Amino acid sequence: MALKLGLLMKLYIPGCILFLGLFFTNSTNAQTQVVLEQIQTYSSILPNADYWKIDKNASLQIRDALEKGLFKSMSLDVVKDFPINRVDLNKSSQLGKIQINWEQTSKIPLHAYVEIYELEPSLAYRNNLLDIPDSKKDSIRSIWFITCSMINKEKQVAFKKTLLMSIQPQQSIGIGFPTIFPLSSSNNIFKAIAKSIEQISPDFVDLSYTEVKAPNLVATDNVWMPHVHQAPRIIIDTTKGFIQFTRNGNGQILRVPTAGMQRINTNTTEQNNPYATIIANAKASKWNKSKELYQIEQPLRDVKNNLDYSISSFLVFNPNATFDINPVSPISFLNDSLNKIYANQQLIGQFSVSENILQADAWINPNELYNGFDSTEKVNLNGNFKKMNLLANKVIKGVFKNSPFTILINYDANIKTIMVDQQIVIIAQGDRLPSHMVIVQNNISDEFLNFILLLSYSELFQMPKPTEE
Repeated sequence: MALKLGLLMKLYIPGCILFLGLFFTNSTNAQTQVVLEQIQTYSSILPNADYWKIDKNASLQIRDALEKGLFKSMSLDVVKDFPINRVDLNKSSQLGKIQINWEQTSKIPLHAYVEIYELEPSLAYRNNLLDIPDSKKDSIRSIWFITCSMINKEKQVAFKKTLLMSIQPQQSIGIGFPTIFPLSSSNNIFKAIAKSIEQISPDFVDLSYTEVKAPNLVATDNVWMPHVHQAPRIIIDTTKGFIQFTRNGNGQILRVPTAGMQRINTNTTEQNNPYATIIANAKASKWNKSKELYQIEQPLRDVKNNLDYSISSFLVFNPNATFDINPVSPISFLNDSLNKIYANQQLIGQFSVSENILQADAWINPNELYNGFDSTEKVNLNGNFKKMNLLANKVIKGVFKNSPFTILINYDANIKTIMVDQQIVIIAQGDRLPSHMVIVQNNISDEFLNFILLLSYSELFQMPKPTEE
């Protein structure tokens, strides 16, 4: 027999019939037996993926959550002698249709069913099921509709409540390229669902909304993943504006002060102008009157080791760059020979900067996701997402005290990849300041590590913040 329970009152989905349900209280059903017959799941967001398909362990978690919450509050005795039927739906027309088969459990008075559907948020918005600010709606990519129902021997719906749940991203130690889908692992998703189900009780307000946090998955890749797999993380504290971490038992404190910027008058005709040669070189390369020339001085401070670094460079600002036929970054470095590194006012190195460089043989796979830490646990979306080439938004090549280095910056992933002799030595995650990192080659010195972190996160190479209108 197929009983159509439906998703929600007031929510109309083709093929679903909705029931108000009959409620009962503890006084009339003390120690009544109940069995969890079935859990069925579906995702209209990624119906071909497998992250929303429930396994045996997750189904037992949900039964335990019902036992601790709803069943306990109603003094129901849970029968655990029968397996829980797990159903993964394959099309939306099956939503709300419950298959009843009580051949083994017909003598039990109450039969519980759980429906778990990941649906588009617009469905809830159109039906006025969510009362949240418009500004918050942008962060919600999917809504989980979780319905708990109980059916009595007469095959009447004796109880039904629905909870709406969204998953918000949580800080994690994962490292990798983010995807357009804010997914977490199946394990995390069903833990969150079980925790939410514990909230449901006879007094629970139907169609309530709750938010949970879980770490997002990232795309698999062939650049970072081999190095960060189960590798120790160094957690970096930036709460006080410093970069603080411990390596090999030694605490390190770094600081990136505000960079100084001086605009250079490119129209001056002074004979003794110290910038005359620089201006001439700038104007020799597709110069126009809208461009502006700046000298930049970026101080960097290794507090623990009492070292002061300074980065000196010249930048060209082109306000019309994004409007050109082939748009480029509005900020560019003028000349490689002008990018210099000083330590305590002594020249110790220099660097060059390239932009939007395709990394040879590097790819990410948005069709296969993992948690950015353990690559043995993967989620396959089973979609038509193809492997993508990896682009370095900035490539900084330089020399620090006669040691060559390369920094690859990826703004979309907020990852800085540091290389020495063509080998990856450090992978750091973080936007304006690093949050955690993996040291791939442990033979690098603290002095080099501290300097390269300071340079990587200096204001010179930050992604420009969008202008607020």
